[in-house]
Amino acid sequence: MSHIDIRTTLSYQQNNPLAISLVFNPTRLIRQIEVANKKGDPDIQLKNDPGFKIFRLDDINRGLEASYHAIDYKIEGYDSMEQLVTSTQKFIIDITNFFPKNNVPQTYEKYIDDRITQLNSLFQGTEEYLTTLTYRGEKKRIPEVIENQSKEIRKFVAETIIKIENIKEFMNYLEYKERETLIPQIKAIINKWDEQVVGLDKRIKELKKKF
Repeated sequence: MSHIDIRTTLSYQQNNPLAISLVFNPTRLIRQIEVANKKGDPDIQLKNDPGFKIFRLDDINRGLEASYHAIDYKIEGYDSMEQLVTSTQKFIIDITNFFPKNNVPQTYEKYIDDRITQLNSLFQGTEEYLTTLTYRGEKKRIPEVIENQSKEIRKFVAETIIKIENIKEFMNYLEYKERETLIPQIKAIINKWDEQVVGLDKRIKELKKKF
């Protein structure tokens, strides 16, 4: 622990002897290494390290000079530490990609607008191809094409919904002072996509009727 960590832990344990301090190091989790304390020494390779340790001071009466020890812990809800680390690393990647430091509403709006544009392009491209088949006298292929394209469209929608669920989850990580202004904006942006999905089945049925 650093001197700051010790000072913080001291303030906890002075009020509650059972208090602990969890110290998180993202480098340990993401890169699975422990950076050497001394310049020139090699970094220590880690395996399935969750990126944190839990400590308690040995004697709070020594103040900032107090020594400390690591505490054993158990993380429940995972089959193994490897599963925990893999899941957490994926979460970090997702939240980094979908939770920008600045311009959060603008970033999400661009994503939603791009997905709506791509969805419309899928429908437009399908309709143009079906029109071409009709002109060529290949109407026999139309049911198969519609079925395949419908699957592709639904797959695209499903992938988008997963990402949007991530966005909704990430809203919980906004700072409290930002939530009042940002969350309504984000919900309004997501609603634009929801309006598209509500009419998805209707658009596919209309496509089938047209051809």
